[in-house]
Amino acid sequence: MYESFYGLRSKPFALLPDGESLYPGSTHRTAYSLLEYGLINEAPFMVLTGEPGMGKTSLLRKLMAEHHDTYSIGFVTNARYDVEHLLPWILLALGLSHTRLDPVEAYHTFSEFLNRESKRNRRVVLMVDEAQSLGTELLEELRLLSNMNDGKALKLQIILSGQPDLHTLLQRIDMTQFAQRIVVDHHLEPFTEEETSKYISHRLQKAGSDLTVFTTKACSLVHRLSKGIPRLINQICDISLTYGFAEQTGFITRKLVAQAALDRSRGGILPLSGIEELSTLVASADDPDDIPVPVPLPQRNVPSFEGDVPAPESRVNPSAVSPDVLCSQGMALRQEGRFKEAIEAFERASHAPSYCLTASAQAGLCYTEMGEHHAAIKAFRTALSDQSASRDEVINVQYFLARTLESVGEVEEAATLYQRMVRIRPNFKDVAARMKQLTVPPQPLNNWTRSAGTTGSWFSHVLESLHQLINTRR
Repeated sequence: MYESFYGLRSKPFALLPDGESLYPGSTHRTAYSLLEYGLINEAPFMVLTGEPGMGKTSLLRKLMAEHHDTYSIGFVTNARYDVEHLLPWILLALGLSHTRLDPVEAYHTFSEFLNRESKRNRRVVLMVDEAQSLGTELLEELRLLSNMNDGKALKLQIILSGQPDLHTLLQRIDMTQFAQRIVVDHHLEPFTEEETSKYISHRLQKAGSDLTVFTTKACSLVHRLSKGIPRLINQICDISLTYGFAEQTGFITRKLVAQAALDRSRGGILPLSGIEELSTLVASADDPDDIPVPVPLPQRNVPSFEGDVPAPESRVNPSAVSPDVLCSQGMALRQEGRFKEAIEAFERASHAPSYCLTASAQAGLCYTEMGEHHAAIKAFRTALSDQSASRDEVINVQYFLARTLESVGEVEEAATLYQRMVRIRPNFKDVAARMKQLTVPPQPLNNWTRSAGTTGSWFSHVLESLHQLINTRR
């Protein structure tokens, strides 16, 4: 109704879980990083809790969208303690069965699926939403299913998401065996007032607006009423935009938010905080200081789910920083274009043997984006010196190295690398086309320009390969 009036492509404050519109506030970034850490480091169980409306489902859907190419992911929701067994719900979530199977058939079907995926080097990840409703018996069923993991390889990982009651449930004395297997445990905290303001701007921007139409005081009132709960923020902002459209005002003031929230709360259902002040605000005169002060969210400064980047003065002793954190910092710095600082973080992370390949390869990408191709070549060679690297990891870095060698005219070595890649995986990316191209006089690439006879840019191939590399080894 109000979308065209405010120049929006869609409703910015819809209530349906949406991973793409999820605002990466500090608590959600931490949760996402911990869940990714758990996936990569083979955590058997992970737990995510938060008050209703905090965005737990959206966070899980974002994680599923980002990692579905690497893992076989099943999303289980609405399972309740009064169902007889959880396994049929799991088979349904994984698309393994659409009919009711007896317990033995269901167990056999699930076991065979885990074994097939394990042979393909793919782990199975179960995401169980609203897990506080399972009760102890179904949670115990999940624990027993996790026993399918043998001592050599982890086949099954389970993420439980739920309200604070889930945390209370897992603290029971009879849940000790279950709790001991939980590696990641995070509780989502409500937004601060500053984050609420940025969240409103973020959602408006995602819907097509360049600047927020809410004044600073309006954002402050939204925060007090919602206590920083995203779902309540959405409710208040949506009805406020409706009132703004009705009054044909180009921006939303604190008084307008108060009127909209007061009317919405009269039914006594929406759990808003501090509604006592609303009548006074509505009856008061217009505030001349409540003028539209946009709270922009410039695209280049949007926080990401890859981790926070500390200010230079807040850096701690390098020996106290884990390589996982250093890699996360490096990726965030690279995204901001701070390549030298990113390289420093990656080089520090590369000293850990298990991070040598990933960190060195990303340092090479930073050098390439800076145009320092010879330094990039050296970094990629360092990455390839990791003797523990898998075949898939090696071929990705070889591709980075070969393309960089081409860019400086070292076509003979590049051709040799392409030949190795073709022998290992004949249809890998555009390697076959690159080999044919090297039979004619080479055309050096300059600063990521498109080469004749290829599809896509060198940079797009790197991003695709980098995504695969991060998912397989971090």
